[in-house]
Amino acid sequence: MHRDVTTTVRVKLHSLTERKARLVEREYSAFQDAVHGDNANLYSATEQQAGKVRSTKNPREDTEQPVVLRNDCITIEHDEDTVLSSWWFKLPVYNPEKERGDSIWVPVRVPEKDTHLLIDEYIRDSELVRRDGEWYVHLVCKRSVAIADEYDDVLAVDMGATWIAVSTFLSDRDTQFHGAEVRRVREHYKQLRKSIGKAKVHSGAQVIERLGDKESRTVEHELHQVANELVARARERNAVIVFGDMTGLRYDNDKGRYVNDKIHKMPYAKLANILTYKSHLDGRECIPVKEYDTSRTCWRCGSQNTSREAQGRVECHGCGLDDNADKNGASNIGQRAVGKDIQSPLSTAGAVVAQPETQVVLKGPSGEMEPANSPADVGLTLSEGSPRLQSWE
Repeated sequence: MHRDVTTTVRVKLHSLTERKARLVEREYSAFQDAVHGDNANLYSATEQQAGKVRSTKNPREDTEQPVVLRNDCITIEHDEDTVLSSWWFKLPVYNPEKERGDSIWVPVRVPEKDTHLLIDEYIRDSELVRRDGEWYVHLVCKRSVAIADEYDDVLAVDMGATWIAVSTFLSDRDTQFHGAEVRRVREHYKQLRKSIGKAKVHSGAQVIERLGDKESRTVEHELHQVANELVARARERNAVIVFGDMTGLRYDNDKGRYVNDKIHKMPYAKLANILTYKSHLDGRECIPVKEYDTSRTCWRCGSQNTSREAQGRVECHGCGLDDNADKNGASNIGQRAVGKDIQSPLSTAGAVVAQPETQVVLKGPSGEMEPANSPADVGLTLSEGSPRLQSWE
């Protein structure tokens, strides 16, 4: 089984001659004019991309857009014999002296960890961006990686407001809590923006914009750390990763301004994308699971006769369960992933997971294997054996 993985490699332009710096600046400025509807001379392929950006994004006049570079017009090459730089990038530009499209070779710095990705067949449409007066090219590299077909456990991930992620192994409910720093960072910058707004400091809008950029970078760093922790946990037990699909959360839940602000602004989609990408790079599957009813359903008996009187706790009035609410939700996500209907006894089979050629099966204490998505009663509980993802050809 294979999955396509997309990685963005940020390379920095450096040591530009005055002529090359003018051409890069001119191409960038002309692209901004083009995406805002003005006439501008651009490299022909880049002009086509500007039209696409204008029609799809309809960007505001006060925004800058990355210059989209079509993959068949760019090249990156490595040469240890050149003194100025060992990496060079061919950048398409419009040359006003020649009154036509042209290309310039510019020296770039490439992160050592990403050099193996810079193969022509991997590179897709990329972007030229400007940040703090420096030029960067975000090279988008797409490649196919092999994903394992068989696993010994399931690591279920529940995303929440207090902890960005709570992970639980399905076999023994061993649980860890991840990413409290994400909420702290978000709250810290929220209060900073409030204080700046109240003080009405000079250039307050620009200060708030810079704060937003720093917050975004800090949060993204924390999300990468959380994803690394989750993938490392899964690797220890050869586990498939499943996580609660938060799609529609902002539309289906209106719990008042305070709760909405706390929940709806958490970067769940970004974490899901980073986790999926890192899981696939690690050679393991990462599957979204519908999250509806997982928070209010008892993982042990399947009852929805539960209450959340204490913050962070769930109590079941059916079987007497008193459990951490996020751990309870993660357990339900894991059970749903292996085909267990959480509103029925745990011995009842449920829905199919992942692609049609992939099924989850349960391995019994005597070595017998039964598909968890069989219409028949499996007859095995999770405590009797370990869940296993297996390919059926």
